[in-house]
Amino acid sequence: MNAETAVLCAPQRALDALIEFANDGMCGRCLPCPLATKQAIVTIERIIAGQGDEADLARLARVAAELVDAARCPKGEEAARALGESLRGSTEFERHVDGVCPEGTCRALTRFRIDPEKCTMCGACAEVCPRDAIEGDPYVPYLGDNHPYTIRELRCDGCGACVDVCEAGAIARVT
Repeated sequence: MNAETAVLCAPQRALDALIEFANDGMCGRCLPCPLATKQAIVTIERIIAGQGDEADLARLARVAAELVDAARCPKGEEAARALGESLRGSTEFERHVDGVCPEGTCRALTRFRIDPEKCTMCGACAEVCPRDAIEGDPYVPYLGDNHPYTIRELRCDGCGACVDVCEAGAIARVT
């Protein structure tokens, strides 16, 4: 799961647009844009990290609506309208608050499972896991109590390295 080839989810697209606006698009002549943009960026980062709630969605909607009225230039109004449209035009923000990233691009909200029926117990996934989140033992033919591989969700950071090396296709993203 490469971040370069993955399609970004709506919150990440909105975050990227706000960061670009903050770095390159803001005229800097008024105070509403920097304040509202900073608040929106922090709120979206919290949602992407899996720590968002319904109040964050309401806060983003309020920031977008108020910035349309408060911005003193067309660039600020355009950024606010784009944020408002991304909130209205998609259920992805709500899904993120529920703990699911539909696109599977938010690492904090991405979970994986190993299908024991498909797993060949080769151990490649455990070798590449940067967080040691995969437990189990390689298959030994003469043992009757082989321990299949499992993913410890609290340790997993959702990087997807295990999916890339699993030749059996036994690891899948859970939504």
